[in-house]
Amino acid sequence: MILLQNTVSILLLATIAFASAEPPVPSNQYLPANQYLPPSNQYGAPRPFTPPSTSYGTPAQTQAIITPNNAYGPPRAEYGPPGPAYLPPNGRNGGYDDQSEPANYHFQYHVDDPPSGNDFGHEEERQGDVARGKYFVLLPDGRLQTVEYTADSEGYKPKISYEQVGGGYSSGGPGGYQY
Repeated sequence: MILLQNTVSILLLATIAFASAEPPVPSNQYLPANQYLPPSNQYGAPRPFTPPSTSYGTPAQTQAIITPNNAYGPPRAEYGPPGPAYLPPNGRNGGYDDQSEPANYHFQYHVDDPPSGNDFGHEEERQGDVARGKYFVLLPDGRLQTVEYTADSEGYKPKISYEQVGGGYSSGGPGGYQY
């Protein structure tokens, strides 16, 4: 019985000590040193706004305006006009390439990268003053947009068409691109 009373007494004292104990006072060892001073009043409050003056006098006449300095003088004759190396090619045509021959070319490229969803290309052929070609791109909604065109002296004439070729990009969603 005495053992039970001693155990209950110790338990009661421990509970009272635990309930009435205060938390430890925080230590300042991790806080920065108090190195900042209070704000200074040396500048004072701002003054009321005064608009700038609207009447300015003429600038003072300096010696440089009255008699300019000719210390550098005109360029020497040895520097003369530019030589033929600085003229347009063949000294004619205003620097443009010789256009006596018609432009004739053909090019094409195609990028098809399923992991990124990229599928686009371009092909063009030109004979003289007429260029014909087409370019295409797979849109995020699965349509293939194709533009077939002719460009000549009457301007650029495109024909745009769409074809459903798939269900759209696997990485895309109803709101367009998603990252």
